[in-house]
Amino acid sequence: MRSLLYILSFISCLQVFSQENHKLDSLIKNKQYLSAWNHLESIESQKNKIEVNLTKIDLCLKYFTKTVSHQAFAFNNLKENESLLNQRRIAEKKMIPIKSFKINLILDSLIHEHPKDYRLMKAQGDYYYDIFILYGKDWIKNKQEVLRRMYNGYSVAEKNGVADYISLYALGYFYNLNEQSNQAIEYFNKSLKLDSNYAPTHYNLAYLYTERDSNEAALYHAWKAYINYKYINYKNDAGQMAGSLLGKLGRHSEAISILLDCDKLIPNTYHTYYYLLNSFLALGRMHEALITAENMFYLDWKSHTINMDIVEFFVRNNHTNELIDFYNLRLQKELYDMEFRGHVYLHIAQAYDLNNNRNQTLDNVEKARGSFRICYDSGHPIFAVLNKMSSK
Repeated sequence: MRSLLYILSFISCLQVFSQENHKLDSLIKNKQYLSAWNHLESIESQKNKIEVNLTKIDLCLKYFTKTVSHQAFAFNNLKENESLLNQRRIAEKKMIPIKSFKINLILDSLIHEHPKDYRLMKAQGDYYYDIFILYGKDWIKNKQEVLRRMYNGYSVAEKNGVADYISLYALGYFYNLNEQSNQAIEYFNKSLKLDSNYAPTHYNLAYLYTERDSNEAALYHAWKAYINYKYINYKNDAGQMAGSLLGKLGRHSEAISILLDCDKLIPNTYHTYYYLLNSFLALGRMHEALITAENMFYLDWKSHTINMDIVEFFVRNNHTNELIDFYNLRLQKELYDMEFRGHVYLHIAQAYDLNNNRNQTLDNVEKARGSFRICYDSGHPIFAVLNKMSSK
């Protein structure tokens, strides 16, 4: 009889909390986050302790206005046209009331009391995953401990049937960090079964398949990441990866199309120009290749990496003469900056060196040396580079 009364009481409690959930959903939908928190505070009891605290945790992780190390949180009621992200930026510069809510301690206590309620383990994973994303290594516990607790929460919950696409993605990410690529791919694919459009999962799968030279599979996931990412930086990264893979597969016209879109998203980036130059040269589109090379060059004309990329692309595609003309045009446009001219002569020497033209290599090494002597002291490391080239 007592068992029956307990069950009936428990069911009644759940029904009441379900009714309260409708009110909470309405408050959250209308951006009344402070009111939602206060409502949860007012209805909490011993009978609904787990449900209320799980809802509080969800509110803290998703809708805080300000947080102090994820140990205390502030909430605001927002107007319809107000952005939560904008309110967070404002709150960083203001003193506002903070409510202490130490999620880690609360969850430890609830898990101890209810070890078979695996929603609590899932919530533990959510909490430490959020900390990892927001704080990295700069939290109360070190990064490895945060990741260990995230993994423990999510893995125990998942083994007992409690998971969502985020927790499965996070497990995949954990395995990827630990260089366990087979397990990472397994969990990323599990995540996609629950949300087939989650961009970070696609992006990480693209990365893993690229490492395995499975370029078709990598391209599929890079493209899915590109079309589903909302944030421009991430969308640009995925687009660059897709452009790179299209180039590897010889689909250069498609590569150019997506890379030009990337250049509109975030103009003048090295990787976009790098992959564009590769595809323009592969298709023999010399005019566009030279414009792209110029854009790359002026990102940082001193950069050895950038200029060796330009040199290698042109030489590899049998366009050394066009490359030399490109650099000679730079010299014609700058007659007096000896540092600039020295670097250009050096890049010309590197082009001839790749082409095994020893006389022209040495001639341009000496021209570079003469220019650098005017602007650098004799101990500058650039002279060691020149000495190495001339003594080959």
